Amino acid sequence: MSVDYDLVVIGMSAHAHKLVSLVALREARVAWVWDHQVKDAYLNIAQIDHILLLLKNKIGDRPKSERLQIFAQQISLIRDNYCQAEMLEILKKNGVDVIAGECKFQGKVQNSHILEVRENSLPERSRAFSQRSLSSRAYAIAHDITPLRKIFGLAEHNYLTANQFLNLEYLPKSIAVLGDDSNACAIAQAINFLGVHTSLITDHPHILPNVDVAIARTLQAQLEAEGIEVYTNTQTTAVSQIEHSRTRIWLDNQTIDCDRLLVTLAPREFYFPIDRHIYQCHGDQDIAKIMQQTLQTGFWRSVSIPQVPPMIDVSTTPTVAQIGMTELLAKQKYGQALYILESSTENSLCKIICDHKGQILGASMFGDRAKLEIEAIAIAMQGKVKIQNIAVLQEFQIAEQWEKLHRDRRQQAKFKNWFTFRRDWNI
Repeated sequence: MSVDYDLVVIGMSAHAHKLVSLVALREARVAWVWDHQVKDAYLNIAQIDHILLLLKNKIGDRPKSERLQIFAQQISLIRDNYCQAEMLEILKKNGVDVIAGECKFQGKVQNSHILEVRENSLPERSRAFSQRSLSSRAYAIAHDITPLRKIFGLAEHNYLTANQFLNLEYLPKSIAVLGDDSNACAIAQAINFLGVHTSLITDHPHILPNVDVAIARTLQAQLEAEGIEVYTNTQTTAVSQIEHSRTRIWLDNQTIDCDRLLVTLAPREFYFPIDRHIYQCHGDQDIAKIMQQTLQTGFWRSVSIPQVPPMIDVSTTPTVAQIGMTELLAKQKYGQALYILESSTENSLCKIICDHKGQILGASMFGDRAKLEIEAIAIAMQGKVKIQNIAVLQEFQIAEQWEKLHRDRRQQAKFKNWFTFRRDWNI
């Protein structure tokens, strides 16, 4: 049985877009299914971050007292100009079929799963929907994901998502953001910038639990200095509505009241069969695996999957970026045989972990240029370039710091070997 596509990508995340674009460049036949209601004007979390950054740049010179008043007008202008038509045009020129509609898997014909798509891209006045059946050699599930939170009353509560926040006509006086990941931190900072009293609630000891502790706490201090109330080590147990449609949040041993509760992404469930030809795509490593396994050009040739170190990018101001292992993870794997290189300037902090040969295991940075410099380090890590040969970090004097630590360690090893020799031979 022939199939329609080499790959069908389901979901609207930034990783979905990246995967679709890369597959199309290989001349493979690919479809991208936007599984949402068109009337919702859905944007993925990366697009929302970008729109909020554009808004901050546009009204940053206005007094904070005015930002609340001009939010709706300015955000609608930016959102309307940030249309997806240009992106879609490029994809279509590269042969990508973009299909908007609700979808679900409907059994299997021979060796191919069938995806039923109920297209809803027709005008609203028309109640007719077209039904399509897609078959493909492989499928990739690439939604924006968020952890499911077991909080009493949350599922029934009228909370905001980041996407809904962009469509508010009037901003409330106070918003509590539930979460501690990169998206929650960036959105909380943007909300506070607009003049809304903002709280950020996490059950971890600090925000960004997957980021190096020193870097994460530096960002946390920045957010608190800007006026955001950060609740750490705080378990959210329940939410409820109180008078005037406000929200009460029940924490470990206290409650806080706010006008609205914001959860960056609404939890969603998408059921798909367990099959080796159906992949989940939530990062660059997943993209590399999917491309290698679905676009292999020879029946008997197996190409190794390139190891892409996991990267975290936090679009706050200043930004935070991280690649590879944190200090804690590296010590758990390699013990004490590590070099921890840490340096700071007036407005930035950099930490790099490498082995005794100078091979980089991970890097974290806080500062305006964090993303660019971590991307350079990522290229160096993939190319096996050692820390002493990287010139991009000259302002932090990382190479000089490594040489000093390496020289001191060699000297310590010589002394240790000498005294061991004297003890063994009683000299």
